Amino acid sequence: MKMSFIQSNRMMYSIAFVWCLFIFLIVVRSEPVDYNIRGTIKPGWEFVRNLFRENFVKDRDLGASVAAYHQGSLAFELGGGWFDQSRTKPYDVETLQLVFSTSKGLVAAAVALAVQRGLLDYSALVTRYWPEYGRNGKENTTVADIMSHRAGLPNISTPFEQFLNWTAMIHTLEQMTPLWSPGSAHGYHAFTYGWLAGELIRRVDPKKRSLGQLIREEMSDPINFEFFIGLPINQEYRVSPLELSENIKQNITESNIELVASFNDPRTHRAEIPGANGIATASSIARLYSALNTDLDGGKFKRLLNEDILKLATRSNTPEGEIDQVMQLKVSFGMGFLLFHDIFPEFGPDTFGHDGFGGSIGFCAPTKNFSFAYVMNRLEGASTDGYPRIAPMLKKIAEFLNR
Repeated sequence: MKMSFIQSNRMMYSIAFVWCLFIFLIVVRSEPVDYNIRGTIKPGWEFVRNLFRENFVKDRDLGASVAAYHQGSLAFELGGGWFDQSRTKPYDVETLQLVFSTSKGLVAAAVALAVQRGLLDYSALVTRYWPEYGRNGKENTTVADIMSHRAGLPNISTPFEQFLNWTAMIHTLEQMTPLWSPGSAHGYHAFTYGWLAGELIRRVDPKKRSLGQLIREEMSDPINFEFFIGLPINQEYRVSPLELSENIKQNITESNIELVASFNDPRTHRAEIPGANGIATASSIARLYSALNTDLDGGKFKRLLNEDILKLATRSNTPEGEIDQVMQLKVSFGMGFLLFHDIFPEFGPDTFGHDGFGGSIGFCAPTKNFSFAYVMNRLEGASTDGYPRIAPMLKKIAEFLNR
């Protein structure tokens, strides 16, 4: 039977459509996916973009931002991916992110600033500034003990709702008995560090401000960065919600999953939980760490800490080889800062900063006059590879700086 003219045309159209679709798929697949990566890169640092992009290619990140300062000026700031699971809004360099314990570096800097101004002394007893603290075995606790996780109060068992109430948390800490003699050992104070250090600052502040207000007025505004302890309600719309990776969901308890969910609550964002609820952009974290070490933007903004105070704040207060009583690892702490000399040796022996649950980080390498930060909305568990999101990036950066 001969094929009709209409049937013949239909077949040709079908074949043409299939070929067009095939060619279209080849073109689409050959074009690199954009992943919404946008930002600023100075000449010479372009290699960072492709390394950042790999985190989206390998599905490590949903949305993230990375930034660095070199010699007091912005080297690069990039944002990429999506603001949330709806994938309708890009994650950009202005996106605010809750960064868990990366917040501790900001608190450590605030305490160091108080020391520089003569308001606090690391070697002094806490009771000199906070008399009510000296009870139930805590009488001989020093400021340095609190700052280097040696206070003996690593755990606190109160409902999360109480975390939102500063006065209630301070009263609870005053009544507690340390798990070890303060100063005799160290163990990571995941939440309590923030209230302990924060209350010391509040006690000596001549204006009696909240910690968040003091940080804004004495640090953020003068240096021009955004790193909030206690988020203003009018900035809530900029905060990207946290999510757990599939891997981490399988490795943490249901109660911890619920705890993480609590950190997506706007009430938690407005509260002051200084050890864990700091909210910032990557470029602001990198800018803070640069400002601790050097003047910014060609001298327009003067450094926050002088050289002597910075060295004092970043000197180890952890005896060599001492095991952390909570993490059961060898970890070194200065006055609130995590010391990265063993973790990032390529950046120099004085590298310091802090990382946060899920993968955020901020640090400064003074000998390289370099600071770096990474924030993201997808939380990943601890890895035997160290920092898989940033390790390839930092390796190339170190080679670039060490040329």
